[in-house]
Amino acid sequence: METEKRVGHTFAASAGTPYAAEAAAEVYRAGGNAADAAVAAAAAVSVTEPLMSSIGGGGFALVRTPSGDPELIDYFDVMPGKDMPESLIGAGGRPQTIRIKLGAGVDSIIGGPSVAVPGSVKGWEMLLERHGRLSLKEVLKPAARLARDGFLLCKNSADYFLVADEALSLTGETRRNFFKSTSEGERVYHENEEMRFPDLADTFDAVGEGGSELFYRGDLSRRITAYIQEMGGLVSERDMAEYQPTIREPLVVEYGSGLMFTNAPPSAGGATLAQMLKVVSDYDLDSLSPEEYGKIVGGAMRYALRDREVEYGDEERNLEVARRLTTEEYARAQRRKIFGSSHTSHLSCVDSDGLAVAITASMGYGSGLVVPGTGIPLGNTLGEPELNPRGFHALKPGEKLISSMSPTVVSSEKGGLICLGSPGATRIPSAILQAIINVIDFGMPLESAVLFPRIHSEFRPGGKTLFAYEAGARKSELDGFDQVLNYEGPNMYFGGVNAVRLTPEGTFEAAADPRRSGGSAFV
Repeated sequence: METEKRVGHTFAASAGTPYAAEAAAEVYRAGGNAADAAVAAAAAVSVTEPLMSSIGGGGFALVRTPSGDPELIDYFDVMPGKDMPESLIGAGGRPQTIRIKLGAGVDSIIGGPSVAVPGSVKGWEMLLERHGRLSLKEVLKPAARLARDGFLLCKNSADYFLVADEALSLTGETRRNFFKSTSEGERVYHENEEMRFPDLADTFDAVGEGGSELFYRGDLSRRITAYIQEMGGLVSERDMAEYQPTIREPLVVEYGSGLMFTNAPPSAGGATLAQMLKVVSDYDLDSLSPEEYGKIVGGAMRYALRDREVEYGDEERNLEVARRLTTEEYARAQRRKIFGSSHTSHLSCVDSDGLAVAITASMGYGSGLVVPGTGIPLGNTLGEPELNPRGFHALKPGEKLISSMSPTVVSSEKGGLICLGSPGATRIPSAILQAIINVIDFGMPLESAVLFPRIHSEFRPGGKTLFAYEAGARKSELDGFDQVLNYEGPNMYFGGVNAVRLTPEGTFEAAADPRRSGGSAFV
């Protein structure tokens, strides 16, 4: 756990790797603000936490301005296929499914047909234009330097390389980037081994100069789309040229004496988090026994995640669904049920002006493809079942994918300004929920709130119930669950909350979750 509480500083960052946190601090020291720093960290983490996010992926940025106004920039992936033959859509796209050995196991489609239209570059550029001080070229410099000069691979990514080695073996180009030649043969890189991505460094330099125009309409766009189509995918030059991020109003939920701002539909993650928080808000959580706490919080997770699976799916109606599922009336019904009646990366930045930026970014579990000569790893968000509840290639071209990503800001007199989020697919809302509860309800400092042992509960396929917990967690009786996962210590299965806080006293806290390989930085 990397965390500190600082007096006399003006900025704090927490990100998926120490390199990314320091990139944020570097850009802030160069005259940037929390928005500039957040983009620098997002780019740097896409280099130093490879396969968790990518310049070839997408995400969401939740901004809380110094005046207290919230804004969400949705730059997540969209369904491709404009001007493409229908024979390539669905099973015609030759989907290849692999089993990733995470938690209870994840089936994931890889290869060209799994690649959606990426939004990162457009999203970064829009965040800078609306809230930053520096240019895209200036904030991408740390990422380019890390890709060119090298970095030591963190444990989290090294562990993921081992469980995703089938995807990383898909093409020679991917092997060239992620496999190391040794005396015993080729293998994926291990923890603390130096990695370099010179092609990716050149790409960052070029994008810094040419901006999103190069990536979405220029030579780089043509190279990306030609390769994806060569590999049986759907992304066309028109898909790239017509991609635009969307400005949305965040979901707002009252909690205690404050407000929580989080991701809005069509993403389902923020609404699922809001639904969980609404259910538990009726209880005096810090007075409950561990068994009662586990039953209430675990139940809130389980029923909200089942709703997330069965209720969401159509971009046009997801806002209506979210409104219904986050009402007090629905929360009361969920409480009666309880008592019987995602690979992703997150970063958070906050400055002394009160500008807070939370970015959660993803490339799915990775498509197994790297665009030759560019170093750009491509995501497989079309191949993630939880992002495509209607089925493989069931969306219309141009339609936004659903997501569990939930960048969040909480503002209250009691807790101050908390900026947080997490990777972890369906465990994203449950990880954020527990961190918020620990600060607001239990009065924990940020370090303790993030480190405290977690639980997770959900309905698995077929209606079977799962309860997962880390040793020392507040948990309910386990006899009634079909599947129980017991972890002896902090585990990446439970996400990786990276959080920063400007306390009511004006001091900064930053906490990087030890379940991942994060880092924090102050200026």
